[in-house]
Amino acid sequence: MRLRSFLTSRLPWLLSIAVLAGCSPLAPFAPAQEAQLATPAPTLTLIPTVVPPTATQPPTATPEPTAPPTATLAPTATPEPTAPPLTPTATLAPLDLAARQKIFDQLWNIVNRRYLYKDFRGVDWKAVRAQYEPNVRVAETPEQFYRAMREMIALLGDEHSRFESPQEVAEEQARTEGTLSYGGIGISIRDRPDGAVITRLAPGGPADQAGLQPRDLIVAIGGIPFTDTAAFGPDGPEGAVRGAPGTVVHLTVRSPGGVPRDIALVRQIIPEDAFPPVTAQRLPGTQVGILSINTFAQTDLVQQVRDQLQSLLAAGPLTGLIIDVRDNGGGFIHLMLETLGIFIDGGTIGSSGGRQAHDDLEIPKGQVIPQLASVPIVVLTSTDTVSAAEMFAAGMRVRGRARFVGTTTAGNTENLLAHEFSDGSRLWLAEMAYQLPDGSLLEGVGVRPDREIDADWWRFAPADDPQIQAALEELGPPSQ
Repeated sequence: MRLRSFLTSRLPWLLSIAVLAGCSPLAPFAPAQEAQLATPAPTLTLIPTVVPPTATQPPTATPEPTAPPTATLAPTATPEPTAPPLTPTATLAPLDLAARQKIFDQLWNIVNRRYLYKDFRGVDWKAVRAQYEPNVRVAETPEQFYRAMREMIALLGDEHSRFESPQEVAEEQARTEGTLSYGGIGISIRDRPDGAVITRLAPGGPADQAGLQPRDLIVAIGGIPFTDTAAFGPDGPEGAVRGAPGTVVHLTVRSPGGVPRDIALVRQIIPEDAFPPVTAQRLPGTQVGILSINTFAQTDLVQQVRDQLQSLLAAGPLTGLIIDVRDNGGGFIHLMLETLGIFIDGGTIGSSGGRQAHDDLEIPKGQVIPQLASVPIVVLTSTDTVSAAEMFAAGMRVRGRARFVGTTTAGNTENLLAHEFSDGSRLWLAEMAYQLPDGSLLEGVGVRPDREIDADWWRFAPADDPQIQAALEELGPPSQ
């Protein structure tokens, strides 16, 4: 059983757009009076999904028995394809009628018995079976069968639960392990009404080599306006930018205060670790560190957090720490709890519960970095802080360890459990909901900051970021 909490993966050429679910407008989890912090409730537009249990957190729910998976500018100089081939994914093996029927029956029964919402969010689940079972029987290819399974789960409408084909499972596994590669130009972006703003560049990647900079605006791809998403087809702008290594993609880019210019970039293999999930820096002219955590879905994340913090401390003591989870789409709950353990010495942050299981969420003890034990902390949040990232923020608030600046989080904290099938496909199902220690939910509520600053923070360098400036004020002057 794997437990995780997140909305969606954000791939590094384009930031994937988060789909927000329509949740009832509850009051956001607000800061408690003084040091006392109220417990928040999740919201989604992002709903946390299930996380695999750790040694300190035993598995909580036993999935329905399923068979184990079998898992089979001017153009820059064209680089020689010396990089390794793109990460392979599992191929779709043929499935006979008996195999398709078995997977269909298992999937339907798992949802029927375990789904978080007993009313299936208003969906007639028995009618869904009657509607889709004939499709299973007549499916002529694996693609048709898997498409039917995806559509069936999508009818639940919680924006978290999903069915994955063996290929998608292999890709996600590679991403979690940090081994996924793809052909692209090495940028992350944010959508704007007039294009897409570059927020990060992969060092040494095609965009970096061509001299593109954070905050440059992509106006068009191959002469097609970036905003004309329909013209790019079903894969959208991502599909237009990604492609075989050694091929060329043409961009129209405008730097701040400049005029549009055309650039030709040669695609290269971009490894997943080209965009580190954790980075840290000292804010110039201060003894304040900024720690950015962009996911809780990478297996070595906790060690990366520790390494980055130690690099900050190696340059001298800190008078304050700003933890940035504004762009964190969630991930595994056990990694979130272990990360909290770096700053908080044990204690509960609440629980996750559903129809089949209840799991207390405890921060591990004895893991705090001693030099940080008394350092004041501010956490930066946004509407893109989702799922496990919201639970991280809620945990820091519940334990009274931080102040908060930014905007209210997504309020999407359902927990997903993984159920794997004999063909290598997988169901992620919303089976549990996060509750604060007082029993209240974050779902549809989110974590509200102590100081609300609504700004397009990705448009600013850290020293000019209005939310970081507010965080410095919250930290106060260094103690003498």
